[in-house]
Amino acid sequence: MANFLKLPTRSQGLYRVVIETPRGSAAKLAYKPSSGVFEYSRPLPVGNTYPYDWGFIPSTIGDDGDPLDALVIHQAATAPGIVIKCDLLGSLRVKQKDPHGAEIRNDQYIFCPHKEDSPDEPVAADNVPPDLRREIEQFFFSSVLGTGKKLKMKGWQDAAEAAASLKSGMKAFARRIG
Repeated sequence: MANFLKLPTRSQGLYRVVIETPRGSAAKLAYKPSSGVFEYSRPLPVGNTYPYDWGFIPSTIGDDGDPLDALVIHQAATAPGIVIKCDLLGSLRVKQKDPHGAEIRNDQYIFCPHKEDSPDEPVAADNVPPDLRREIEQFFFSSVLGTGKKLKMKGWQDAAEAAASLKSGMKAFARRIG
């Protein structure tokens, strides 16, 4: 049984993203390492679907104790458990408040499949257009409706800034397993 959490973060200079929830899904799926399966987590609010493949960056840990989140911008829908080699476009800095009032940083990393792996690359590396940024922010706001979570967007990071932030998640993972 594969443990997706422990895959190396990078392969041949590219980031790996493990897909949990494919594009078009109206339900959030989550990888459960104890059983090695992808389980139904919760429905999205009525009328919402994932605009792109959603997953996590292996061998990383965020402030919430989970692997860092990843959104892969491309035109295809994959399936849970698919691993895509990607170029990092940037990240959306997010402050999240849980229903009990605890605040954490929960950045959302934005990727696109490496051009050799996907001929339909919709955005250039290191460039998420302003309109798409606003749409992604709106999706994140609407996706937490009914969960008791509150989000505050803290701005966008370019690929270099996001890579530096992502390294912190890699170091946190190494400390946890080390």
